[in-house]
Amino acid sequence: MLTPHDQLAALACAKKHLNVGGRLVIHLDHQEVKWLGEIHGEPERAKDVTHPQTGHTIQTWRAWSYNRATQTASAVTRRKELDMRGPVLGEWETGPLQMHCTFRFEMEHLLARAGFEIEALYGDFLRDKLREDSSEMIWVTRQID
Repeated sequence: MLTPHDQLAALACAKKHLNVGGRLVIHLDHQEVKWLGEIHGEPERAKDVTHPQTGHTIQTWRAWSYNRATQTASAVTRRKELDMRGPVLGEWETGPLQMHCTFRFEMEHLLARAGFEIEALYGDFLRDKLREDSSEMIWVTRQID
């Protein structure tokens, strides 16, 4: 859901499936602007994992990019599978996976336009207040029309 049109369509679809006065809970990442500003497009190595069935090592690199004009972060992921002695058994790439970076007040406007009232906004799943350092935004909303 990269555009306001797509986002409003998703909210309208959710609303259609709610009873009158029904609640919708939405979880979004609380994006850190500093992280977005530091994205440079160079691949970064992630932690190796072991395939649970074969025991092979999976190496992962992820390259992020960010388009400020559309608030869209994109990730291309490259993986290599190595056997226990080290030779590469396979390589594959996925992406780009695109993610719209939604900020707090943008979400408030979207919810209002879609006919939802905000009952609560939390910064984590423990219902703590949204703060500068919160990594999550948990929106509890109610259908109003």
